[in-house]
This record gives sequence, structure tokens and C-alpha cells, in this order.
Amino acid sequence: MKKWQIGKLGLVLLAGLLMAGCGKTKEEAKAPKYTIGVVTKSKSSEYWMSVCSGMEDAAEKENAEVVILSPDSETDQKTQKKMIKDLLKMPINALAVSTVNSYDNADYIELAKNRGIEVYAYDTPVSDVVLPYVGIDDEKVGYELGQAMAKKLNGTGKVAVIAGSTTQACHEKRILGFKRCMEEYPDIQIEVVKTGYSNLLVSEQDMKELLEEYPDLDGIMTTSAVTALGVAEATKESGILVVTVDAQEDSIEGVKDGKFLAVGAQSGYDIGYETIEYMIESLEKNEIPGEKILDTKILTIDNIDEYSPKKKTQNIKKSQSES
Repeated sequence: MKKWQIGKLGLVLLAGLLMAGCGKTKEEAKAPKYTIGVVTKSKSSEYWMSVCSGMEDAAEKENAEVVILSPDSETDQKTQKKMIKDLLKMPINALAVSTVNSYDNADYIELAKNRGIEVYAYDTPVSDVVLPYVGIDDEKVGYELGQAMAKKLNGTGKVAVIAGSTTQACHEKRILGFKRCMEEYPDIQIEVVKTGYSNLLVSEQDMKELLEEYPDLDGIMTTSAVTALGVAEATKESGILVVTVDAQEDSIEGVKDGKFLAVGAQSGYDIGYETIEYMIESLEKNEIPGEKILDTKILTIDNIDEYSPKKKTQNIKKSQSES
């Protein structure tokens, strides 16, 4: 099936929908069962490309269409809302949103309800309205990353948290879980919590200033791998332990080469794939589901070789070639 992944709005998207059947074989031109609108937080990282790949694979398997729109930045709420509202004007059966702001979604959800379009949250929970959610248990991951760090520090030391925007519930919950874990280790002190780094590399200057103010840090927890890569680069050879979330290729390599102590294996591919599967299942059953929490695993040097994030992609392609 044809898919779109578009950052710019307007006639390009509408023209793409109208021309979807042009130049296809008879099999390819088979009308999709459903058309699902998707809005991501951005399109500029390996994680989000992986999410889109999972969604496209699931849609292809289920003979569905996905229309994917992506702002340039994870903090661009204005553009994200415009994309959402543009999708709601189109003939979609359901809408999946990874919200830039977990606390400001009621307006477009009410608009979707009036148009008979069910909205699903994925990757990041929505906090101001009850929605079906597909993703990981972020608080649990934060807690387990804390356990990995505390064990390596032998229960004593000074740590910092560098996180994405707390308007996004996923980052907020990961911080909460990490803090809850540290309460069990009275000899580990959280020196500082800095937020607002969603999908942005932490600059060398940022880390220089942080380490000047807190020169005795033993560990840093970050809530996304993109942020962690910047932290690891700025603190290399310092001995500071770094833990983070997102199982993308560069973070997997980061565990293998010692940049990261541990990674919470949130697979973007799996979240994308499972979101589309869950939505189609709900559409076919004509029922509104609850949440679907995906399994996560804390990856360290001891188990990193056992992790295979591309296994599902390979299995799908194999089953398609056999059919």
C-alpha cells in the first residue's frame, strides 16, 4: 500500500490521496480497509523514523493506509495541532497522536469526536483527556534505570537528571520513576534535574556549565537517547555513568562501546507497529479499547547481544514472501 510521510501541509497531501491508485498493479490498487491518520512529534531522529517504519509495515500487512505528518521539532505544538486538524478534515477512520503537550489536547479531541473519529495516544500518554494508549510504562522504565545505576554505584554517589519537556508525560513519568528508585538509596543524592531537552542534543557548553556547578557527579539519567548521545560525548573519559531510554541503533552501540551503562529498550518500531495493529483491531471490533502497555527491557553490556529490535520486521517480510 502507498504511504505518506509529510512535514509540509496543504495541497501536496491532498493531491497524494487523490492519486493514490495511479500507476499501480491490480493487486496494489486494492482499496484499503481503513485509512489511519498519524501525527508524530518530529521526523528528525532515528527513533521517529523507526516508529514510522513500524506503522507502515503494520498497515501493509493489514491492507490499510497510513497518512503520517511530522513537525520538524518535538516542541512545535502549534504546527502539530495544525497537522492534527488538517488530518481531521480528511476521510480517515481513526487518528493516532504522539502529543507534544500531554496537557493540552481537549480541543482537537472534541473536534474528532464530533466527526466520529476515534483518537489514540501512542508513545506519549495524554493527561487532560482519557484516550486509548499504546506504549511503554514510562515510570517503570525510569525506576529500572535507577536500579541499574544504583547497583553500579554500590548504593552511593551523586547523580543528575537531564530530561525532555515535562509537558510530555513520558518524560515526566520517567523522572518520577527514577526519583522513586533513588528514595530507596539514601546515600545517592540527586543533585539537579534539568528539563526541556526533547529531541535536542545537549551542547558541550551545557555540559561544561553543569559540570562546573556539580563537579562530583557520578551518574546522569536522561529521558531520551538523542539527549544521552550529547551527554555521553560531552562527558567521555570522565567516568560518569549515563543511562537512558530508546533502543535505536546508536544507543545500542552506545551500550556496546561503553558510552551508556544501560538503555531502557523502548523500540520505536514496535510502538509504531503495535499502534496500527491495535487501532485496526479496535475498528474491526467496533469498540473503544483501553491501554496497551508494551514490554521493555533494561539493556546492559551483559544482555545487549540478545536484543534484536529488527526481528519483527524480518518476520513480517518473511511471512509476506511465503504467502
